[in-house]
Amino acid sequence: MSYHTEHQRLKPVLDLARQLNIATNPEAKAIFEAGNSGFQVWCTPYDHPQGWNGIQMVSGAFSKPCEYVGSAHWKWDDERIVALEIETSAYALADQRPNEYCNLKEIPEAFHRCTIFNREADIAWLLEKVSWLFQQSGVPLLPFSYEPAPLTDRRPFILAHYVSEDSEYVVVVSPEFDPNQFCQPGYEIAQTLELWNPGEFPLDVTLRPEREFLEPITEPDEGPLVEAYENATRLHEDDCLEAGFEDRISGWQE
Repeated sequence: MSYHTEHQRLKPVLDLARQLNIATNPEAKAIFEAGNSGFQVWCTPYDHPQGWNGIQMVSGAFSKPCEYVGSAHWKWDDERIVALEIETSAYALADQRPNEYCNLKEIPEAFHRCTIFNREADIAWLLEKVSWLFQQSGVPLLPFSYEPAPLTDRRPFILAHYVSEDSEYVVVVSPEFDPNQFCQPGYEIAQTLELWNPGEFPLDVTLRPEREFLEPITEPDEGPLVEAYENATRLHEDDCLEAGFEDRISGWQE
């Protein structure tokens, strides 16, 4: 074995990656960018890791809308290529969902965001694409080598809905608190909803409607305040929240 023979052994993989170049080839499977000892992999709006739904992608200088996911590079042991070094960096998630993701590899305690590096879903998607490229090129697949993202104790925010006989209010409760701490005398918790992205919604304060949204609750699993909040989250709009609560909301982001 020598450096030259090892490069030649994996040359068909890089040759195919260059044919399926994300920059010049508009085909759906063309999501690669080859280098001298490995390649990068990009995703598209129609082929992306789990958790990327709704991420905006543009073509720029490439052949189709895309975003960078990760890379595979040769791992050497003396003069032999023994494995594939796998890394993912979901920069688009940090850019477009800054309330959920950050570009820190080590997450500080009580920092309620996930790292964008080596996310489990991104790694799984990348391994699938790398395996397919090796299979199509006729080269036996090498073992994968990567470090999983560190485990995090990240917990969701809780949207708690409190009701009494003639009134109601909601509180977006931070992960470090218990919703029961915000239950006022004469009220009870009607329902709760986990939230991973509270946007700029005020935290840990009582929010009351300026006007009645609906008639009093008739079903235990659906309340007007929670319904309004859920609808605004799904539609990426905060208009109904601005109209309904005294504390104005702005900059709502998914």
